[in-house]
Amino acid sequence: MKKFTSILKVRPEDFVVEEILDLPPLGDKGPFSYYRLKKRNINTLNAIDLIQKYWKIPRSRIGFCGLKDKRAVTVQYLSIEDGPEKNLQLPNFTLEYLGKTEKPLSLGDAKGNLFTITLRSVNPKIIVKRLEIIKDIGFANYFGEQRFAPDLYMKKPFVKIALEKGLEEALKEYFCQHPSRGSLLKRLWGKWEEFFKRAAHLSPIEKRVLLTYIKKGDAEKAFRVFPKHLKLLFLFSYQSLLWNRVLANFLRKYSNYYEVEFVRKEKIAFYKELNPLLKEYIDLQLPFISEEVFEWKGPEEFKREILRVIQQENLEALFNKEIADLKIFNPGARKIIVFPENLKILEIDKSRVRFKFFLPSGSYATIFMLKLLTYPIKN
Repeated sequence: MKKFTSILKVRPEDFVVEEILDLPPLGDKGPFSYYRLKKRNINTLNAIDLIQKYWKIPRSRIGFCGLKDKRAVTVQYLSIEDGPEKNLQLPNFTLEYLGKTEKPLSLGDAKGNLFTITLRSVNPKIIVKRLEIIKDIGFANYFGEQRFAPDLYMKKPFVKIALEKGLEEALKEYFCQHPSRGSLLKRLWGKWEEFFKRAAHLSPIEKRVLLTYIKKGDAEKAFRVFPKHLKLLFLFSYQSLLWNRVLANFLRKYSNYYEVEFVRKEKIAFYKELNPLLKEYIDLQLPFISEEVFEWKGPEEFKREILRVIQQENLEALFNKEIADLKIFNPGARKIIVFPENLKILEIDKSRVRFKFFLPSGSYATIFMLKLLTYPIKN
């Protein structure tokens, strides 16, 4: 997505996201306080770090439905067990108290997200034509870049390194990852005073994890310091990459496609039209790679691609592996194709287009935008 920075997210206001959630009845009783979080130019986890710091609340008491982009204006909801009945305002966000209820928020609870996007320095005619096409044919429902945020700048996924070389090496690679200073941080690994000076980007929780590792010399004890939802994000990043790979391989074989470079320069494939086979599988739920896929009764075209990826990654003997008592390869499934809903163009001028649309929970606007900005079309 980096090559599109002059078009997409020129300003945070160019990417507006509103989480759509069926809120339970809220009142003045119940163990969980609900809040509306409106933020600008800060990601969800960093905002939660600041809430935790200002209100002195353990991270484990804070619940949310999903991660929202940093370079954006976003609205989402948080729950806090025994949270204060007040608002919080800081430079990059406001937290509005809504009331109390009996149930916390968890990942995936939202119905979806409403997006309002502004594209700049574009040919409006081409963008409008592409929007019309994608509205009709949908797009491949890949996991977006946000899903790989924990290990985005690592040469290999965190879990893959942990399985091949051990958790200690995976933690080292994690703390030394940086888009421009990775090599320097690796040279400073073990020279902790200098390392921390050069690693000012680390979040408070990351610093606590690293300090635990330095003090105890135990990678597993250090990894356990991460909140559970972060640990799960680490583990699921690898499964997400494998799921993307299965879908991309299928589309290369059974559709008229084009390719786009994605995370770690791995290419994903987008179909150009809905051929009869894709129409047949339009509601297909493709399983995550785990031990359960061997019992899956799905189409042979997908089974072959799943087995091929399992063999390529030498995974069959690893399906019961755990890291810090958390299973790495968990069952689950997601649709292979998704359609933007209620797509509406709001504004057009000489080089700018503003539009809005809704995506169901688990689908990524960044993938939608990647197809929109790359779909091959003539002027």
